[in-house]
Amino acid sequence: MGLNMKARKAVTKQLATRYRAANRKAKGNILDEVVALTGWHRDYARAALRQALLPARPHKAPAGRKPTYPADLQPGLILCWAVLRAPASKLLAASMHYLVPMLRTEKALDVTDPQAALLMRMSASTIDRRLASERAKMRLRGRSHTKPGSLLKSQIPIRT
Repeated sequence: MGLNMKARKAVTKQLATRYRAANRKAKGNILDEVVALTGWHRDYARAALRQALLPARPHKAPAGRKPTYPADLQPGLILCWAVLRAPASKLLAASMHYLVPMLRTEKALDVTDPQAALLMRMSASTIDRRLASERAKMRLRGRSHTKPGSLLKSQIPIRT
């Protein structure tokens, strides 16, 4: 039959009250009616009739996992990135093993030992995600409002 799933569920819900109160013979007739209307298999229709009157179970959102790198590491990461003049994340990740202890001894980076360990073990992809907003700000700040022209290209003398 050409019923969509919403209509099938509505029909099932209406017939489910009759199905619950019916005797065995009446249940068979209701089941035949549901199968004819929805096109479902008898076993599925029987299960759908039983489930239709059960209260909807509340959907519990998954808890998710605790972040490995807390938000209080962000200022330290930005400082390390700025000290090296905004390098690519792979270079920054490789430099963190000597940069973090050096900045801590100079008292430029104020982080605890566990925070320093987390900064030094942060991967390049995590650094990319964490610095995305800073990079976007940097791009907006340095953006020029003039278009590059072709004048300089045509004025360069070609030496042979």
